[in-house]
Amino acid sequence: MSRVASWPIAGRIMRTSRDVKSPYSARELSKETWPDFEKLFLKKGIGDGWWCWCTYHHEMSHSSVEKKQLKTRAKIAVRNHSEKRTLVEKGQAHGIIVYANEEPVGWCQYGPKDELPRMDGRRRYRRPKLEDSSGNRFWRITCFIVQEDHRGRGLASAALEAALDGIRMKGGGLVEAYPVSNSDQGANYHYCGTVSMFEKAGFKTIAPLSEGRTSTAIMRRAI
Repeated sequence: MSRVASWPIAGRIMRTSRDVKSPYSARELSKETWPDFEKLFLKKGIGDGWWCWCTYHHEMSHSSVEKKQLKTRAKIAVRNHSEKRTLVEKGQAHGIIVYANEEPVGWCQYGPKDELPRMDGRRRYRRPKLEDSSGNRFWRITCFIVQEDHRGRGLASAALEAALDGIRMKGGGLVEAYPVSNSDQGANYHYCGTVSMFEKAGFKTIAPLSEGRTSTAIMRRAI
């Protein structure tokens, strides 16, 4: 018998049927929840999130003159922190903050295609056909953060389900992700999620994206 988990997202309680009750809750990134996002990204044990601030996919390229002048990750972190806050204040950044006992412990970034254009510049990226884009509404799920002491507990899967609920509430459409299919480089290289996790959420593999020690794939599903 399935249980019901409550997801407080954007001021509403979203109820999702599950086989196991989740210990986590989730809220949308917003000006109101920015302090929680900031608290999470200032923690230790979150991989490269501390300097990226999940800005990588917001830009087509990080090769601008301004960014080339930033020689250290500490300086890049300051710049990215400010950039992310500006995007949140403008309503141009979306994502799910995951909590355990009201403490932010995880994150999943999603957004409309134009908000996260980075993938469009990748040589091996396979663009969807117009007729596959579910009324031309096209979403991307790009990144996950899981606090180190919460890994292996299903937090990323909970974040993914909450992100899909958020997309569904905004009208749905075609959802795309770029998870890891194989890696020998450790948990920090799984920041895009894993193919198996997305398969369980109903995604299908469209094509390989990158190969090497960490290989990734393009996956999609309609909502």
